[in-house]
Amino acid sequence: VFVPLADRMSIARAAGADVLVSLHGDALEQDAAQGASVYTLSADAADQASARMAERHERGDLLAGLDLSGADDTVATVLMDLARLDTAPQSSRLADMLVASLAAAGARMNSRPRRDGPLAVLNAADFPSVLVEVGFLSDDGDRDRLTSAEGRAMLVQGLVAGLRAW
Repeated sequence: VFVPLADRMSIARAAGADVLVSLHGDALEQDAAQGASVYTLSADAADQASARMAERHERGDLLAGLDLSGADDTVATVLMDLARLDTAPQSSRLADMLVASLAAAGARMNSRPRRDGPLAVLNAADFPSVLVEVGFLSDDGDRDRLTSAEGRAMLVQGLVAGLRAW
C-alpha cells in the first residue's frame, strides 16, 4: 500500500512519534548507484518546506500540540521554522549515527552515504526526520542483499544500533 508522503508525517505525529525514519529502496534506469545512504532536509529547502506545509496541510497537523487553526501562513511558517531550529540538528546527528552504525554492521554503503535534499517526507518541523535509502534495486548486488534475510539483517542491525546510539 502506498502511503502519500504528507500522510506519513501525519501518521507519525498521530502516533506520538519521537522521530521519523522513512525507508526507501530505489531503482535507477541509467546511473549505476549502489549502497545505502541517509538523507536529511537541506537547509535551503527548510524555509520552502515550512511555507509549502502552511499552504497545503490542515492547521491542526502542522505542529504537534499547537492549534494553528486561527493562524495565517506567515505565523505558521515562523513557528515551524523555530521548531526546526531544534529538530534540524537532531536530524543531522541521527543521520550521522545511522551512517556510522550501518557501516559498522557491514551494510553496503554508497560512495557518498550522507546526503541532504528537498525531500517531502522530511518536511515535518516538530520531530527529527531522516530518509534511509537502503540500496538500489537496479543494482544486482544491492537487490540480492535486499531480497536475502542476511542482507536485510545487516540493515536492521545498523538501523537499530544507530537509533539506540542517537
